[in-house]
Amino acid sequence: MKLSLIALFVSISLMTAFGQQKHFATQAELDEMTRALEADTSLAKFIGWHDDPETLYHNYKTNQHMADSIWRSDQATLSRMDIGETETFELIPLIDWFTDSDSLQGENGVSYLIKTDEATILFDMGLNPMAMHPSPLLHNMKKLGVSMDSIDLVVLSHTHADHVGGPEWSMKNTFSLSNYQIQLDDLPVYTPKPMTYPGLSPQYTPKPAKMAKGVATIGVINNPIFLNNIAEQALAINVKGKGLVIISGCGHQSIEKIVQRTDLLFDKPMHGMIGGFHFPMTESRNITWIYKYFVVNKMPWERLSDEDINYNIGLLKNKGVEFIGFSGHDSCDRSLSLFEAAFGEGFTRIVVGQTISLH
Repeated sequence: MKLSLIALFVSISLMTAFGQQKHFATQAELDEMTRALEADTSLAKFIGWHDDPETLYHNYKTNQHMADSIWRSDQATLSRMDIGETETFELIPLIDWFTDSDSLQGENGVSYLIKTDEATILFDMGLNPMAMHPSPLLHNMKKLGVSMDSIDLVVLSHTHADHVGGPEWSMKNTFSLSNYQIQLDDLPVYTPKPMTYPGLSPQYTPKPAKMAKGVATIGVINNPIFLNNIAEQALAINVKGKGLVIISGCGHQSIEKIVQRTDLLFDKPMHGMIGGFHFPMTESRNITWIYKYFVVNKMPWERLSDEDINYNIGLLKNKGVEFIGFSGHDSCDRSLSLFEAAFGEGFTRIVVGQTISLH
């Protein structure tokens, strides 16, 4: 607890110091934005809902500078971790876009149940878009024979609505398994920013930390997009005889930074990566026009391309990654097909109800 408070103090101090330094978009950048907004009226209207475009651009540049400064500081000060290893690794998708049968409910959200030697972990809580009770998450848990009593700890990747149980909870800086906050007793909850929950004290984990034997968060990585800053954490699980498996909520940190952080923290090879990668290159299924304005490391008027996807595939291939579990909740079919072609038998599409296990 004391270390968490120190980490929080350091992070706030850094953010305050960096935030006092205002950074501005250049005139050339503003001119490029103006041309893009004139060419895309939907984008112009969408950005206008949030704020004046020029103000947003200047805020983005400041957030980008702050995130880069914190990233450099973290990478320079963090050190190797020994988290042990787990012989058991099993991941049961509870919420995602694709489902194994009509009896299970799919949605634009993520929730996974992770089982290791020492812990059963609930990773994220889905979206519950209709604010129902029972939520799709609770419905699927019942169908799959998963009870809250079996869960040892909860990890939230980031605070977007599709990972904390819905927009109501995201706006209130909290989370929920359904359309009301059920009692969770003393369940440990690890969050990417300070959050609240009735009767609980969620633990903010800005820095890498061991959570159970063979399980750790790689720490929060900030990565702003044009409209807001995103702080996300991923899990690293060291599976005996295999190496590291990274569990990602949306991958807003970028695959590149996840790889760099993992290289810094562990002396184990990266065997696999499972979860959302946020590659909404084309409109398909649930990937609507609005997704393209939230692409990581791109301005809202820039599009993802095959080259971008293949660059990320190359990063993973160069690390010796053999296994990819790909979520369809935030990536289009074209992106899925490129990863499947690259990884072949090592590729699996995440489907609610279909267990992923490594032996």
